Amino acid sequence: MGNTSEKPIVQKQYGNTWEFVYPLSIIDERVSDEFWEAVEFLDDSDLIAEKMLKKLVLEHPYYIDAYVHLSIAYRSQEKTFESLLTAEKAFNVGIGCLPKAFNLKKDQLIWPMSDNRPFLRACQNWGVELQYHTKYSEAVEIYRLNLALNPEDHQGIRYLLLETLFALKDYKQAEDLLNQYPDDFTIEFKFGIVAVHILNDNLKLADQHLEEAVQTNTFFIDEVTRTKHVKPLPYRIPGEPNFDAGIPTRSVQEAYGYWERNKELYHNKKIISYFKTVQKSDTR
Repeated sequence: MGNTSEKPIVQKQYGNTWEFVYPLSIIDERVSDEFWEAVEFLDDSDLIAEKMLKKLVLEHPYYIDAYVHLSIAYRSQEKTFESLLTAEKAFNVGIGCLPKAFNLKKDQLIWPMSDNRPFLRACQNWGVELQYHTKYSEAVEIYRLNLALNPEDHQGIRYLLLETLFALKDYKQAEDLLNQYPDDFTIEFKFGIVAVHILNDNLKLADQHLEEAVQTNTFFIDEVTRTKHVKPLPYRIPGEPNFDAGIPTRSVQEAYGYWERNKELYHNKKIISYFKTVQKSDTR
């Protein structure tokens, strides 16, 4: 037990790129096996995962990934206060490992260096918890930090940031973010830029972006204009009726999921009216 309180260190590698280095007590094979066994219980048996992860963080108080997944276990059980506190703990443990020489404004902890991933996950999870608890301005700060640390955004942080900016009704920052990724061909960004232009009463620009948006998902306009929204059945691969195949791009499941995450935005009367006008013009 003597080494279990050893703190990870963060070392400079090259340029402004740094990397976490974990003590032997955390990377020990037995400890690692316990962690991954706990992770496998998530979703199916969250209470078991919770108990196993609690044991790990008691024995290893600097085990960032264990805190992150403990927070997820709490959230899955709707223990929302515990999930918030544990997500904050994971983030603060990681921040506490950064040396004074580390400059949060310009230094990076990139995702391809795999030992940086626990802290990057801690950033993401803390942002998600803040967003879930409607602490949107704080969530924006964490998401921006996450993107600054790992600009290539292997985690899809920009989509969470965009959702949060829309929740804040900060359409100027949302538009700026959308313009930073002109080649992002996702439902979130292509319909996001259409929504921004509608809200800014620039329907000419909305029209210009609409064709590309529809190419990302042909079902979404119908989803927005429905009076009653019903979650579609899960996507199934033919011949595999019991296999959950996830949410394919361009699917009705994707359209519903995107609407569900941003329904306050898409309840806006301007957006609904615009899409109804589009539907009418398509049926002529």
